[in-house]
Amino acid sequence: MPQKKPLPVDPTLAVQLDLLLHPEHNTTGYAAFEDAMAHPFTPEATTWSRVNAWWLADASWLAYSHDNAEVKRILAVRAGLTSCTFIAGGGTSGYIAHNNDLAIVAFRGTQPDDWHDLFDLAGLLPERWDVGLVHHGFADALTNVWSQLHAELSALPSTCRIWLTGHSLGAALASLTAVRIGSRASGVYTYGAPRVGDSVFATHFNQAFQETSIRYVNDHDVVTHVPPEHVVPFMRYTHTDHLRWIDQNGQVGTAHPTVEHFVLHLFGKMEALLRMVNLAHEPAGFPLPDMFTDHTPLYYALHTWNDFATNGD
Repeated sequence: MPQKKPLPVDPTLAVQLDLLLHPEHNTTGYAAFEDAMAHPFTPEATTWSRVNAWWLADASWLAYSHDNAEVKRILAVRAGLTSCTFIAGGGTSGYIAHNNDLAIVAFRGTQPDDWHDLFDLAGLLPERWDVGLVHHGFADALTNVWSQLHAELSALPSTCRIWLTGHSLGAALASLTAVRIGSRASGVYTYGAPRVGDSVFATHFNQAFQETSIRYVNDHDVVTHVPPEHVVPFMRYTHTDHLRWIDQNGQVGTAHPTVEHFVLHLFGKMEALLRMVNLAHEPAGFPLPDMFTDHTPLYYALHTWNDFATNGD
């Protein structure tokens, strides 16, 4: 039986900031795709799969790495994904790793300099997209790499099942890509995803993917509460299905967070959230509240592994 893995115990502020803002540093020594060959991905899954959730959480976390050679080695040796192509353009990046049966498309999430964009009200305005209205910053980020991404996906064997994933901004890009490639996508699992578009977009997404779309939220992860639902008067930002909420004890279920609208209730203005992140960088050190630390990419990988280790697939 697989064994559970502990989360970092009482990390210092410096370590926690590194885990949140510089996940590529990996100060914990966590090994992505450890024992993945013994717990293989199920490309043909049509319902929620805990082992797939762990694979895709690891893939999302690995997308933060800046060492392309090491990423390729890990994916080939530990996951059996022998081909890996990196995509990049205009600040957007990710990779497509595949063999004959499975392709994982993983997008890198929010980088340290991008946190301002998450809480910038001026940047939350939507634009008309392929389906419905979506956050224009997310749409622009996908446009930066679409030509390369489309070419790489088109070259995959028709028998290769494509799964998409990402954390934070990467989650938004995975969702947009899934809609754009339609039936070519077998499923999409996201971690710490912001709201991407309006109810038209979300309804189309849900109908297209049904049980092969899973959206993980770690307790009170602040990014999952932005953009606010009613940030503009003519639309409502709407989350996609299907929620898997990780509670404070690491238990994964389908219940919704107990304090759904705490961000706006406590802070009123989005600028306050950005000030809290900036204060953490000050010499005096401002302890990050749980709503920020819950967004840490590594914690999603650990929680999904532990859920699989506890419950099986």
